[in-house]
Amino acid sequence: MAESKLKRVTENENQDFTVEPPNKKRKERSDLLKKFKCKYFYIDKSLLIKEFLQNGSKIVCITRPSGYGKITNLIMLRYFFEMNYENIKENEFQNLQNKKYFENLLISKEKEDDQTYLDKYQGKYPVIYLDFSSDFKIGKTFEATIENFKTFINVFLNIFKEDKYYHYLFKTFITGNLNVNEYYFNEINLINNSIIDGKYKEYFNITDSEMKKLISIFKLNNEIFDKYGYYERLYRKTSRNYLEYGYLIYDYRTVTTNFDFKIVKLEIRTNDVSEFIKNKLSSWKQNLCKDEKIKNTIDSLTRNYDEERIIEFLKDKIKSNLGYGTGYDYYENEFLDKYYSIIYSLLSLSDECEVVTKKKFNENDNIRELLIIPKKNLKSNNNKNDIVYIIINYNDIVKEGCIEALDYNENLEFDDIKLKEKYDKIIKFGIAFKKEYCDVIYEINYGNCFKKKEMQKEIYTGEEFQYASNKNFYLIDKTKIISKLINHEGIIAYLITRPRRFGKSLNLSMIKEFFEKPINEKENEDKKFVFDGLEVSKDRKNMRHFRKYPVIYLNFKGIQGNNFKEIKNFLIDIISTLFKNMRNKIEFEKLGDLDKRNWIKIENKNNTMLLSSTLSFMCSCLKKFYKRRCIILIDEYDKVLINSKRVNVFDKVQHIIEGIFSSTFKKNTNLYFGVITGCYSFGLSSSNSGANNITKCTLLNDLYFSDCYGFTEDELKNVLSHFNISDSKEKSDDIEDGIKERLKKKYGGYSCVSNIGIIKNIYNPYSIMKFVQKNKNKRDNFELSNYWIYSEKNEKLKNLLKNSNFNFNVKFLNLLCGKIVDLSFDKYSPIKYNYLKKDNSYKDIWKVLFFSGYLTEADEEEYKENIKNMNDKMIKITSNVSKLMEIDSDEIQSNKNNLLEKKEWNDIIYFKIPNQEVLEYLHHLIDELNSKKNKKI
Repeated sequence: MAESKLKRVTENENQDFTVEPPNKKRKERSDLLKKFKCKYFYIDKSLLIKEFLQNGSKIVCITRPSGYGKITNLIMLRYFFEMNYENIKENEFQNLQNKKYFENLLISKEKEDDQTYLDKYQGKYPVIYLDFSSDFKIGKTFEATIENFKTFINVFLNIFKEDKYYHYLFKTFITGNLNVNEYYFNEINLINNSIIDGKYKEYFNITDSEMKKLISIFKLNNEIFDKYGYYERLYRKTSRNYLEYGYLIYDYRTVTTNFDFKIVKLEIRTNDVSEFIKNKLSSWKQNLCKDEKIKNTIDSLTRNYDEERIIEFLKDKIKSNLGYGTGYDYYENEFLDKYYSIIYSLLSLSDECEVVTKKKFNENDNIRELLIIPKKNLKSNNNKNDIVYIIINYNDIVKEGCIEALDYNENLEFDDIKLKEKYDKIIKFGIAFKKEYCDVIYEINYGNCFKKKEMQKEIYTGEEFQYASNKNFYLIDKTKIISKLINHEGIIAYLITRPRRFGKSLNLSMIKEFFEKPINEKENEDKKFVFDGLEVSKDRKNMRHFRKYPVIYLNFKGIQGNNFKEIKNFLIDIISTLFKNMRNKIEFEKLGDLDKRNWIKIENKNNTMLLSSTLSFMCSCLKKFYKRRCIILIDEYDKVLINSKRVNVFDKVQHIIEGIFSSTFKKNTNLYFGVITGCYSFGLSSSNSGANNITKCTLLNDLYFSDCYGFTEDELKNVLSHFNISDSKEKSDDIEDGIKERLKKKYGGYSCVSNIGIIKNIYNPYSIMKFVQKNKNKRDNFELSNYWIYSEKNEKLKNLLKNSNFNFNVKFLNLLCGKIVDLSFDKYSPIKYNYLKKDNSYKDIWKVLFFSGYLTEADEEEYKENIKNMNDKMIKITSNVSKLMEIDSDEIQSNKNNLLEKKEWNDIIYFKIPNQEVLEYLHHLIDELNSKKNKKI
């Protein structure tokens, strides 16, 4: 079509309104308003006809908000072009009727090829007019509606796509509220024009000049410029929807191009609309926040840090917002912005938090950032509360993407704010995704000025970490064990043995409190601040594991049973109770029918797999709820075996324990790691079966936790300082050395073989804490009692010495004299249940003494120094010669040299009694046993 070069009449010069003043005929006005379906007045937009004809595309789609003249303009186009092709005479009459409506409009003055547009185009074309609002059927569901739409639209899509039909198509004009999905029209030549495009703007708005004329005609106040209309629909999800529904406009001066996309600055159209949105959003927000899923997700991001709940919400929302199934292929940053907008919108619903966006960021990067600050911080300038820093990342591997997000901006600077200088605690979320797949990880960072809660001046010697922390008792920080468990992922299970009251149960309780995911808000609040400022929290990567796992905890301490049946029933009862308690922590009804039946059978103690696969079965069930592998903690495992030895059913009970541990710790894909603790190392596997993948950590060989049990020199120094215990300036004559040296001799002396050699001078933690409890703020007259020895009845040791005649063993007698002895000792073999059987080596009795804490290991240097300092009498005793008085000095020196020679056997270990507390008790015990024997004689 040749386009006319004639100048178009401007709107300021000759534009006409059919808002006739009183001297015009009311009938003409009424006919036009009725024809074009206008309610009050009609503003001449007839030049849209010329724009439409001159457009190179056969199909034009216009989207505008309600009330912007779409229907009026479409009707105008219809009556301009429409002809009656069934009845020529009637058509001529109809054309004359329609023509009169356009004779006084602007289009009547426009020409093309020396013809007016009226003469050339008016009434010359058959017109198909479709109205979706009346002809299109809304389905009962969204999916049904979409199917109806596809069927309905397919009628004229075929016309557009088929060449034989398309050839006869002159022009198509489509209008609607929202932009047409290009998926349906991607094969046809479509001009898609929305409110954010400027080409047809003047035909679907009231321009300034038109407004001035309206004000003049109707004698209105100029305030009308601030009140362009009242818009009904509000509930739309994206900024583009708000634009298309008329609530937002954008400043054309801010338009920039990024690839094929326009980037614009948006603003609310008018003050009226701003107030309207504010009021509507207020009630809308309240209704949304009543939704349990939305409320829980907000809490998960701002208070509870529940990663699984966040993931579930995002997956659900991103699917519905991206419209999967439409075939639209989003580019990476479009996905990124979808997630960003969903999270931003979600957090904006919270009345407790302020959401802060970055002032400067590069929208082309694969990173988006948000800061969430509690409003109570803003009001009171209090920085003690958590703030949340969210980093959203696009990555092909979502798990790696989360780590990448957490490692991004390690200095924690947000715009010009250095978060570590301003806030005490920063919860950092890494959210990563690839299309509809997403993952979430959080970590805890502490500010530069963060101060650990000051511990009270009360000592705790119990076994419950959470109780001690909540009551603010003083504890030595042993959280390094948590770091070590996290950093040795290749090890699936540990067996840690230490003497009684060396911190095994307390540490296990601490591990549980760190890793276990809270089941409710109260439990969450109780645990939230427990580890703030402790050793484990100094590495932010450790805090990625804080409160995230299902934890199965068992304690065999309360074992009772005088025969095999009673011991077996004890195990059945303890596991049944575990299942009952765990059921309260999960949504049990979500389990499959078979799992529920098996679970209930275990609770009711009538499942055949009760003592073989119960723990591994629980792991598989918990994985379905927590979406993470389980942690299993078993305390005092050896109590069951010790009791079974007492009633002579050791073999039977050991077989059951082997079966439980084998199914729990071998090939259990739902297990993150397990920790078993006890005093003794009994066999947990045979050559062909059992849990043979458990890593043993004993005082004889501990490559991982050598400094996690007992107190070191530095820890002793800290606890004495904290409780103001030190020597007086003028010490009494009867005190030979200072308090630290006295404590070392009394309660120290333990050692542990680590990956760097023997760690010496480990202190008995129970005796030290009891000493501090009794001697706070003292400078002299210290009370150094045998606290550990008498914290429990020592009947086992008495029976062992009484029944075995071990107290007459030469090397044992040497130990009682304070000497160091060498023994042939297999540190890796377990203790045999029949260790009381009399034999000359007493190997298992030595092991019992060692694992019970009555002996400790010395190194070869200590041993040789000890030999050099022995007098002749001790050399004779050590040499085990029957006629001591007949040995001359040369033989004594020869025996001494033999003792000093380096041992060639790999299984030689040097032992000593660790300290005065143990030595004094052993002397007392031997005297007691000998006294009873003498009485019998």
